[in-house]
Amino acid sequence: MSLAFDRLVETLRADPVDASDEHARWAIYRMAVTDDALLDLLHGALKGEEESPLVSAVVVLVLERTDRSRHAEWIGILSDEHKAFADRRSAELGILEGLMSESIPIVIVRDSLDEWSDWLQLKVVESVRTSDVLDFFSRQGRTKRIRRIASDSLRTV
Repeated sequence: MSLAFDRLVETLRADPVDASDEHARWAIYRMAVTDDALLDLLHGALKGEEESPLVSAVVVLVLERTDRSRHAEWIGILSDEHKAFADRRSAELGILEGLMSESIPIVIVRDSLDEWSDWLQLKVVESVRTSDVLDFFSRQGRTKRIRRIASDSLRTV
């Protein structure tokens, strides 16, 4: 493993970690994601990580917790085969942010809903508190679960 990973383990004061075990590394990375002060060290550790699916999973977690202005640097450490998913998640997070700030009009939601992942639709109905958006999702959400959550949320708005 890399020196950055060893420093991450030390900084987290984690029990000794079998660095050859990807599940143990995943646990360390997940702890690091929750601490903004460790993100630079985490970034360095991920650059030395050999398991590209593991790097991808951690990067997606980081994208959900960091400012969009930093997304490109995180996506940049991914292998080509994993960049498309991370790019899409970054774009989806931008849509979610726009809906939460009410800077995206409902007409955009209506016109682009079919392109949205179930993940984004679920995040929208769990996070957005705008009655027209929730009403639309209560009728047009892709899954029963999304429609139900939107309906339930609509009652509390």
